[in-house]
Amino acid sequence: MIMKGHKHVIDIIGNNPDKKLIVVGGMHGNESSGVVAINNILPEIKKHLNHTGTVYFLKGNIEALSMGERFIDMDLNRLWLDKYIHSDDIEFSDIKSLQSLHSLIVNNICNGNFDNCTFVDLHTFSAESGIFCIPSGNRKSVAMAQSYGVPFIEKLSEMLPGTALRYFGMKGMTSIVFEGGTHQTDDAVKNLEAALWQSLSYAKMIDNQLDIIKESQNRLKEISEKYPHHLELIYRHKLENYQDFKMRSGYYNFKPVQKSEALALQDQSEIKSPASGYMLMPLYQKKGSDGFFIVKEKEADYV
Repeated sequence: MIMKGHKHVIDIIGNNPDKKLIVVGGMHGNESSGVVAINNILPEIKKHLNHTGTVYFLKGNIEALSMGERFIDMDLNRLWLDKYIHSDDIEFSDIKSLQSLHSLIVNNICNGNFDNCTFVDLHTFSAESGIFCIPSGNRKSVAMAQSYGVPFIEKLSEMLPGTALRYFGMKGMTSIVFEGGTHQTDDAVKNLEAALWQSLSYAKMIDNQLDIIKESQNRLKEISEKYPHHLELIYRHKLENYQDFKMRSGYYNFKPVQKSEALALQDQSEIKSPASGYMLMPLYQKKGSDGFFIVKEKEADYV
């Protein structure tokens, strides 16, 4: 029995175990917009949710959220690996959060059965402009990503070991990361609210003819219409020490970049783009293990 008083639980709506939607906000502590978005629309969700399933709204890294920091000692969204999940060394609060959240989702919510569970992880980024989502590698997740009407990037989950997205995707769960906008902005909160409504609609837990569903769909479409929609990762610039990395100014999500274009400085050396494509998530914050990503459009004949 999952109690609403559990430290990670914001709220639980519904009591039908046939279908479960798990929504997490604040996996990174400086990305509180997801938690704000959840709390903003909870009253309306309670009015309109049908009885076909249960929605679990959760907080991720609670201590980091309280401090407004991405993480305390270790990035919670890089720890979803067996060596940390089953570790006896819980010196770090981020590992404690991982084990607590993992146990809640795997043992209490899904009960080891992932077929009827959907995982939606709400995030924001340090760059400006552009919203997008990231499906895990399975086809169920890609199908859900397409439903939002925003750009979605394949192969990214496979390149980021230790994410909750990859962990649950590899268990066969429908898993999505939704990146709603720039940290701590009103627009990011509203975009994540829209993504939540669309998630509920896709899960058939709410009437898709409601005005709020149509308004949310239109909002996401309007923001995204100028960007390419189906993309794949071609390069990840991994950082060993983010303090030695400085992104050049002026980059934003989906800005076109050319091969050999100077993008950043690392240890005072120029970092150049290894290929032409589009910029994704340039790092403009104090913490992070990824300097930037380069993505390209998928081929039109993809099935």
